[in-house]
Amino acid sequence: MSKGPSMRSNRLTRRRLVLPMGLCAALCGLCAASRADEAPKWFIRGGPAYANFDASAHVQVAGGEVPGGDVSVHYNTGAAVEAGYVLSLRWQVTLALGVPPRARIFGAGTLAQAGKLGELNYAPAVLGLLYTPAVEGALHPYIGGGINYTWIYHRRDGALQKLRVDNAAGPALQFGAEYALSPRTAWFFDVKKIWLKTDASGLISSPGGPLPASARVTLDPLILSTGISFHF
Repeated sequence: MSKGPSMRSNRLTRRRLVLPMGLCAALCGLCAASRADEAPKWFIRGGPAYANFDASAHVQVAGGEVPGGDVSVHYNTGAAVEAGYVLSLRWQVTLALGVPPRARIFGAGTLAQAGKLGELNYAPAVLGLLYTPAVEGALHPYIGGGINYTWIYHRRDGALQKLRVDNAAGPALQFGAEYALSPRTAWFFDVKKIWLKTDASGLISSPGGPLPASARVTLDPLILSTGISFHF
């Protein structure tokens, strides 16, 4: 029995498909192997964070400076997350964000009797450039710096009524280390020192009625964080 033209056509079609399909499979295998061999370009790390403020202020009430007037900001805890991109073997660019914690501001010095002046939530962000020196082993230190911008919101009055605190920006220094747990994960410890000044204002009670108060406030927080990083 002779084979019809349709059967010959089907065999020819299958033969034509075998080569490109085989090439595609080989290329896919090579690409997958290449990706597996490539060093990760992105990373993200996060965990609990602790902020300690080196706060001070120049305070004015009704346009006159208050001798010995000062403020303090209580430490607070929260969480931080940082994403980064590997630019080269030694350099990384990062963006760190803080889960908005609440800061409590108290009078200090001659204003200590005023007690709590107010509360606010703040959301810090640090854009940084990190250098990672060449080291052997599982511990990988880094150091760098960048710019911080802090958004202030959800202000709550205390001794100061109609409290207002401006957003602020300033330089940041960062250093820390990662300890590799696997090719993709690591434990990290990070330290950021931020130099930050802002303006605050409000109304403070007096026997003669509310008086306008303002302050140039230095915050200068030291932020410590730790947790797990993932590289991909």
